[in-house]
Amino acid sequence: MTAPASAPHVGLVVEGRGDQYAVPSLLRRWLYECEIWQDVLGSPVPCHGRDKALAPNGIEGYVATAAGRPGCLAVVVVLDTEGDSACELGPDLLARASGVTGKPVVVCLAEPKYEAWLVASAETMKLDDLSFDDRRDPEGLIREALRPAKYVKPTWQPRLTERINFELAMPRSPSLRRLLAKLDELVPTCIGAAGTE
Repeated sequence: MTAPASAPHVGLVVEGRGDQYAVPSLLRRWLYECEIWQDVLGSPVPCHGRDKALAPNGIEGYVATAAGRPGCLAVVVVLDTEGDSACELGPDLLARASGVTGKPVVVCLAEPKYEAWLVASAETMKLDDLSFDDRRDPEGLIREALRPAKYVKPTWQPRLTERINFELAMPRSPSLRRLLAKLDELVPTCIGAAGTE
């Protein structure tokens, strides 16, 4: 379920089609673990590729779209670092995104990519040949473990996201911990606003 555009919610900006389904699933599962059952996540705005988000006026337009929905109280942007330095790319994107709205904006960068969050919970992915190894490309590890099946992101990212064990994954992935901590900071505002409607 997704919060209606007019209901108090956290807006989402995500990288691609796989993330469009996987990121809300990830965040919703975390909220359920925290015993938050309300719909506080908006429908994601996909960038259709990291390069489009990084392009001039890219991230700005996607954040403006999410923030412009009537019930949006804050925006969370989730992109991959793809080898870029998170401590340089993150603040740059945050400054750009914050310039188009007065609402709180959080930029969370998966290091090096979303698949690292899945591999951080390798033992629960139900892929016999997958094991946690933060020195290798996480997407490559998943592709190898799935063979002969193909890794199609819009299908596999949400499916594998449903198998994440946060207790296992969070100590292994600082970027996942940061994302969930930022969500924890934003959600009470949405719940409080929903209670005053």
